Amino acid sequence: MFGRIRLFSVKMLPYYRLVRAIAFPSTLKIIILLFTFTVGGPALAFSSININTALYGGLFGLTIFFLPSILADLFSAYVLLRYDPLFYLRRCLALSLFSCILWILILSVGGLLRNYLTNIIFPSQPFYFALFTVVPIRALAVLSMSSRGIFNKILYIFLQPIVSTSLSTLFLTPRTPLSIILIPVTVVSLLPTILLLKLIESRGKRSIGASPLKIFRAFLVDWLNGNNEMFERYLEGMGVDDKVNLTVLQFKSKSTGLLKGLLIVGNFHPGPFLNVGSSALPYMIKSFLEKDGRLVVAVPHGVSGHEHNLVSKSQNEKVLLIVKNLLRVTNYHDRASAFQRFTVGSAKVGAQIFGDSIMLTLTQSPNDMEDIPSSLGEELHRLAKMKFKHAAIVDSHNCINNVKDYTDKEIEDLKMASIQAIETLSHIDTSFFEMGVAKNGFWGYGPEHGCGPGGISAFVFRVSNKLSAYVILDGNNMISGLREKILSSLKNIGIDDGEIMTTDTHVVNGLVPARLGYHPIGEALDQDIVLRIVSDTVKKAKENLERVEVSSATETVEVKSLGSKSLEQLTDFMYSISKLVARYIMVILFTSNLVGAFLLS
Repeated sequence: MFGRIRLFSVKMLPYYRLVRAIAFPSTLKIIILLFTFTVGGPALAFSSININTALYGGLFGLTIFFLPSILADLFSAYVLLRYDPLFYLRRCLALSLFSCILWILILSVGGLLRNYLTNIIFPSQPFYFALFTVVPIRALAVLSMSSRGIFNKILYIFLQPIVSTSLSTLFLTPRTPLSIILIPVTVVSLLPTILLLKLIESRGKRSIGASPLKIFRAFLVDWLNGNNEMFERYLEGMGVDDKVNLTVLQFKSKSTGLLKGLLIVGNFHPGPFLNVGSSALPYMIKSFLEKDGRLVVAVPHGVSGHEHNLVSKSQNEKVLLIVKNLLRVTNYHDRASAFQRFTVGSAKVGAQIFGDSIMLTLTQSPNDMEDIPSSLGEELHRLAKMKFKHAAIVDSHNCINNVKDYTDKEIEDLKMASIQAIETLSHIDTSFFEMGVAKNGFWGYGPEHGCGPGGISAFVFRVSNKLSAYVILDGNNMISGLREKILSSLKNIGIDDGEIMTTDTHVVNGLVPARLGYHPIGEALDQDIVLRIVSDTVKKAKENLERVEVSSATETVEVKSLGSKSLEQLTDFMYSISKLVARYIMVILFTSNLVGAFLLS
């Protein structure tokens, strides 16, 4: 099952990049681009036949492409598609820009071929032939994405092409009557597209129990507009009952009795992307508890995968409520153990006792690591609870270069190293301990660089004259080798050991067309800057070292998550439909162009 769940990242990565790569310039830039292409393109196309006709070609483009596009899109945006969340003026203009570029490209190819094939009638044949490519693509885009009524959508699909085609008679004398061209264009554009979308709807309702087109539109509304309410409503319907285990370690000053720092570890997954579900939950917890400014709060990544993505804001609020309640459960202890590390094969497990709790940090850096399987986390939690009252199991999520599955040996190594840690620490002595904390931002770098809003948190502990540091960065994983550089740099300021962790926040996912769908810490952000920020933060934490006490509490909260079955069904459906659409649109365009070639020959 773990391998199947990992397909969420592996299978969807190409499409994940593609959607984010589609970025729209401002309205003014689109209009400038539209003018440039629609005037300059035909001018070049006409000049390929005769340089003296370039000016005529520019006038042709201005009249046939630019003006109809502007007027048709104004009418469409403010009348036909008014209140459509996706098709406002800028995006209507963007579709016209794409349509015109495609149209002019075919016109230009026709002009070049005219130099070698004298039977081509330029510009009329390539101009009308382009309709059989442009209109089917417009039909697929509008029918699948717009939420307006079918009449409005069809009128929008054909408005700009029909106006352009009608005005073309000012310059062209088509051999084939326009009605003989437009009727087949309508049929080959609408009929196959409607059949395709009905097929997708039918398959989707059988596979995922909901309308895939409505889910797709809701997804785009969030992805492009940042409005997640509609998408989360569908996720709520698809979600399954789940349980999130939360462990809170709260540290208070021995001298003042005031809370100083909180480490919160839960087995929810901070995904699936952007502002959807629990993507921002680590920061939500941190910002909620740091309101008064006194505390430093960190939420490292618990052992969990995408099947534990919470489905909505309301589920996040359940977790926040439980965390708040856990802070009222206090049973303070003034002893801890020194940080120790256990290594088996590629696995490295940091371990430390805090009062009646054990904290484990799992990594296999510098080898690639993604989400450690939830089943391993559950097993380790069960084993740890046999020796300790509370257990915080952390997936350090701190090394990636390429997405890969864990091998059975890697999982076994993580398990055995953790068991060694649990057994060893269950028999060692503890001592009074000191703690210092600090937090920092990413110095102006943001999610597009892989840097979450939670910044960097540092917890420095002194036990038996040994200094250890936990550094938690709000990001989704770290570039390979950066963890080792940070630990090495911390030795230069007196830190003996520790661990570097990320929150695995998915607010950084889907913002840029990166190779992984996001930037791990240290890929887009210069690593030297990361080293300086971390070093500065840890130094500040060292400056406020003082005797502390620790209280641990654990609770389980019932939530709705995507679940392994729902996630697998959704992923497999999206993947299969993506391949179906890619094949089908090629068939539509081939058939449409065949009809066009026959009619215009």
